[in-house]
Amino acid sequence: MLNSALRSRAEYAELGADGLAARTTPERDAAIVKAVEELLVGRETVLDLCCGYGRIALPLRRAGKVVRALDISPNLVDAGRAQAVGEELAIDWAIGSMTDLPYRWDSFDAVICLWTAFHELFAEDEQISTICEISRVLKPGGVAVIEGPVWGPATAGEIANGMRQGPEHRIVTTEHDDDRSSVHFIHDEISYGRLCAAAGIDDYKVYKRDWGGRRRLILEIHAPAAN
Repeated sequence: MLNSALRSRAEYAELGADGLAARTTPERDAAIVKAVEELLVGRETVLDLCCGYGRIALPLRRAGKVVRALDISPNLVDAGRAQAVGEELAIDWAIGSMTDLPYRWDSFDAVICLWTAFHELFAEDEQISTICEISRVLKPGGVAVIEGPVWGPATAGEIANGMRQGPEHRIVTTEHDDDRSSVHFIHDEISYGRLCAAAGIDDYKVYKRDWGGRRRLILEIHAPAAN
């Protein structure tokens, strides 16, 4: 199997910014931006990790945040950059992997990783590496927000037809309206707890909430405040 970075890059090269945008709506995006802004009150510098075509990075910059945006997919970054240039919005765009961030320690007041992006990592070592990297680039007192699907037990039918695979049947295939499918890893309080423990993170919380009209799982990581 391709590693996560190569798999994601190939998938989004084929899907493109327009295909990805077709999986959401302006109303949903507006609700998510509002939720993000509420979580990031008082925080100026933001890393939009796995930013895609900038559906969150662009509105955050319009709202006055200092935004850096990173994604593994050159075509998506190009689309976001073009939109930012057209609107004369200063955003620092980069192409790279969430498992090895090209930023210094203590760079951001906040890191966001939304729309199931973190859940495209299947291997636990990649998941831990990403949690460590997110924690590393947070300033003291900073916060990270990771959003994804809510875990539920696999049914016998899902296991039989291959829709749920892997350890604890956490690898899920989802069919989309565009006749494409995507594969992602479903976390819960237990699996997130394992990752945070392995990454040496003590201050975190996992909770479910409405997120753009869908029930989603949120992991918040809080960096220790400066002494």
